[in-house]
Amino acid sequence: MQPWFLIYPLAFAKRIPVKKPLGYRKHCLRWPLLILLGLFASSGFGATPVPSQQEPSDNHAYILLITHHQDQRWLSLADIETLPLYDVELEHPEGLEGRFTGVWLNAFLEHQGIPQDKRIRLIAHDDYTIFLSPSERDQKRYLLVTRLNGQPLNKQQLGPLLLVVPADAESVIKGTSPHTRWIWSIRELRYS
Repeated sequence: MQPWFLIYPLAFAKRIPVKKPLGYRKHCLRWPLLILLGLFASSGFGATPVPSQQEPSDNHAYILLITHHQDQRWLSLADIETLPLYDVELEHPEGLEGRFTGVWLNAFLEHQGIPQDKRIRLIAHDDYTIFLSPSERDQKRYLLVTRLNGQPLNKQQLGPLLLVVPADAESVIKGTSPHTRWIWSIRELRYS
């Protein structure tokens, strides 16, 4: 016996009468509900950062160099985490998965006195570089990640800092959005 949901559409297309199985109405009403639940469950994955319950770090070891022309200054994890922390559950395209914690990039730049109209350059330990213009930073919210599952990021976890776009997490994993602005192992931020 074939399942009713395979027989009925074929019979409808051929316009032949079919005896509907017992419970037909119940199944017809259930599948739209299941589809809607599936859409809501998958659409929120990695898209909604929430305020974190993590305590700010007290680690004062330097991890990020900020360069403006000839001026340079170092920041520690404690310096970065003086801003409100946010958590987001997501899967990173490089394989990391879990609760990512960090600060909003625009809030961080403002807190560091970096004018919002400046283009910034982020440089990784392997010298990979990305540039972010003010308009790019306005179009999407970037999270400067400092922790994974509550622990500071180490080099094996692409640390000490990552930059992610939580709203794009699902589409990046599916391959429908590029992750060219997702940079990891950040060591320096430059602006001019």
